[in-house]
Amino acid sequence: MSVTAKVKVGAKAPVLAEDNETVRGATLSFYADYADGKNAEWKLATPTLNLTMTVNAEAAVHFEEGKAYTITF
Repeated sequence: MSVTAKVKVGAKAPVLAEDNETVRGATLSFYADYADGKNAEWKLATPTLNLTMTVNAEAAVHFEEGKAYTITF
C-alpha cells in the first residue's frame, strides 16, 4: 500500500562543511499542503504533517522554498 501527500517546503537551510563556507547540502522542512483538496484522503487520520530531511547539495537544487511537491509513503 502506498499513500501520497502534497507538501510544501516551509524552510530550506544550508548545511555547511567544516570550513563553514562550503555548502554541503540543505535541511528541508515540509508541511502539509491542503490547498485544492489534494490531501483530503488522509487528513482525517493524520491532520498535520511535519517532515524534515537533509539532502546533499546535488539534491538540494531540486527543492524551492514555498513550492509544492507530492511525496509517496
